[in-house]
Amino acid sequence: MNEKDSLEFCFKGSRTYVHGTDIFNKVTELLKNDIKNEKIDLSFHGITKTNLNLVPEKPENEELLKFAIKFTDKNENRNVLYGIKNSESVECRYKFPEEDICKLSNLDLQNQKVTLDNTSSYSFVENSVALNKYLLENLFPYANGKWYFTRFQLNEIPESLYPLKLELKANFNFKLTKTEILIDNKSVGFIYFSLI
Repeated sequence: MNEKDSLEFCFKGSRTYVHGTDIFNKVTELLKNDIKNEKIDLSFHGITKTNLNLVPEKPENEELLKFAIKFTDKNENRNVLYGIKNSESVECRYKFPEEDICKLSNLDLQNQKVTLDNTSSYSFVENSVALNKYLLENLFPYANGKWYFTRFQLNEIPESLYPLKLELKANFNFKLTKTEILIDNKSVGFIYFSLI
């Protein structure tokens, strides 16, 4: 990794901010030669409408900080990198019909879970985020606000992606929800959302 890696994004669907799934995919791809596939913790600290720089030191100006990622490297060291806002505008957009993921899933509101047995054409994080949002919107249809993906804590990035199951574990008055992610009934981590 360079001292200051630039991360360039496209907006997803009709969004006017950089989506957390694209941040996760871009950063893990950039770090693929350094990162050990365990104990990855990505937390978001703000919405970004610009491209970002990935830096090794936390910025003094908290308003610039958009995410932090903690990970174990191949030498067993724990690392933290920070995504900070830069002045480069996002210049592109691509389609993301997340409802296609939801249509493939089985929703079980009584047990507060959603399962994806079939292959979708999307990544692990895209499936997880779309399904968690779908689960929360159906469990809490009268919740007032917009659901945002705020944290992704993984024991590992799974090699197999299906069957993928998400089970709501806690709702802290909508300020934070915690959902367990299971692949083939094995827990691989947690995803967190906040209602804003």
